[in-house]
Amino acid sequence: MAGAPTRRQTAGKTQQPSPRRWFAAVVSATVLAVVTALGVVAYLDLSQPGRLPLRVIQVNGDFRELRPEEIQQTVVEAIDGGFFSCDMQKLRNRVLEMPWVADVSIRRVWPDKLNMVVTEEVPLARWGEDALINIGGGVFRPPSLDGHLGLVKLDGPAGSEQRVVEFLQTSVPAARARDLQIREIRLDERRHWWVLFDDGLTLSLGRENVGYRLSQFFRVYPSLIAQPARRPERIDMRYAHGFAVRWREPAAQGTAAHEVKTQEKV
Repeated sequence: MAGAPTRRQTAGKTQQPSPRRWFAAVVSATVLAVVTALGVVAYLDLSQPGRLPLRVIQVNGDFRELRPEEIQQTVVEAIDGGFFSCDMQKLRNRVLEMPWVADVSIRRVWPDKLNMVVTEEVPLARWGEDALINIGGGVFRPPSLDGHLGLVKLDGPAGSEQRVVEFLQTSVPAARARDLQIREIRLDERRHWWVLFDDGLTLSLGRENVGYRLSQFFRVYPSLIAQPARRPERIDMRYAHGFAVRWREPAAQGTAAHEVKTQEKV
């Protein structure tokens, strides 16, 4: 007579789900599908341009040149949808096009609000005739340079902006230590460096060994102004073992040129 199946004999058999468990699983899957479908329908409905219009635009930032109301007006003109459908990247790009805007972040706040944090450009110097430049070498063109004409003027070929900014940052401390005020730094098309100072002195540094030549200029400058009645008008550092000086003489005597250790130009 066959005995009852042992535990070892039944262990390998697959347990079939009971009808109750099977029914519960079907119901759960159906409910999930319905909820998901309703969510999709609701989102599509709310994403229509006329649904949930954006009514509040909050602008935050520390401004000197920008006006929050101007930023708000720019955003209003660029809004092309409601809370869900509005193109945030388009809004951001439109704000970034404003001359004094360095950066902007935009966040939706339910149910009808945009929260914006705007960073204003901080000019380091003027660039060329009609632009300003920031510490990162970014050039921007505001409608007017009024109020910023006292900044140092920088200029150079396209792509040299960061290099010219770094040159300014390197030069200013040494110039101030010698009571010199830099008025202009220019890198011309031949990659020749020029520095103009407020007292009318022009410094020519050439294209090579510019850092060394600049340090040499600052080293010898105190001795060149030792005589109050005699001031240098132009200094050319493009010599292997010396430099050339053109002195500013009284108008009645004209302008004389005097070269120190003249050598072949590098």
